[in-house]
Amino acid sequence: MYHRLTTVAATCFWLLLALPGHASADGASLPYPDFIAEYSASVNGIGVGTVTVTLTHQTDGSYIYQQESVSSGLVSLFAASDSVETSHWRLQDGRILPLEYQSQRKGGDDDDNEHLLFDWERKKVKNIGAGPHWEIELPAGTLDRLVMQLAMLFDLRDGARQFDYQVPREGRLKEYRFALQGEDTIELTSGVYRTLKVARTNDDKDRNLVWSAPELDYFPVRFLKDKKNGLKISLLLRKLDFAPFGDSKALEVAP
Repeated sequence: MYHRLTTVAATCFWLLLALPGHASADGASLPYPDFIAEYSASVNGIGVGTVTVTLTHQTDGSYIYQQESVSSGLVSLFAASDSVETSHWRLQDGRILPLEYQSQRKGGDDDDNEHLLFDWERKKVKNIGAGPHWEIELPAGTLDRLVMQLAMLFDLRDGARQFDYQVPREGRLKEYRFALQGEDTIELTSGVYRTLKVARTNDDKDRNLVWSAPELDYFPVRFLKDKKNGLKISLLLRKLDFAPFGDSKALEVAP
């Protein structure tokens, strides 16, 4: 049982997180204000850890988007499932342009310890991380796996209902398709929120869902990975702190 939970916990921490777009207070066009958000992670209702997500605007106009996952309880005793993902990107013509992506998880496989460099002049992306090194073509619009749903929610905010993205994975471009499924209400301590539910449509193995709240600037409040083997892996927003290094406005949302 412990071994099964540790494996599931590691999978849980690699769920994709999503972020919307935003305009800055001075009217400049920015994709989103800096923030720190914390999610609780659970497997079939059993808490297995936390996921902390941050977005930081750099002085050169680029952005650092990072996701740090920390296991807790019995899971932390039996597996090194803690992980960090980092995406360095910039905005070009209103679209996300990834520059560098790195994932790190001690004891993980090659895919867990990937390091991608995006060369838009040569139109090539290469992996210099763990495992075999590779280099492939870089078509326009290609994203890394961490900022993919950030791009999806840009499109969601603009009224799109279907989303199709390409992401370099293990030496090839992998296609991810999503579609807007409708609306749900989700109750948190801070209130009841109308959310937009988006699902991945080209995964025959698992059901992947994300709920984003327009009232919270389209911030994602819940993620669910419903696996065919009966395991339900969930992330639920607990705390959201916009502009944490300036005029901070923290929102406690834990149920």
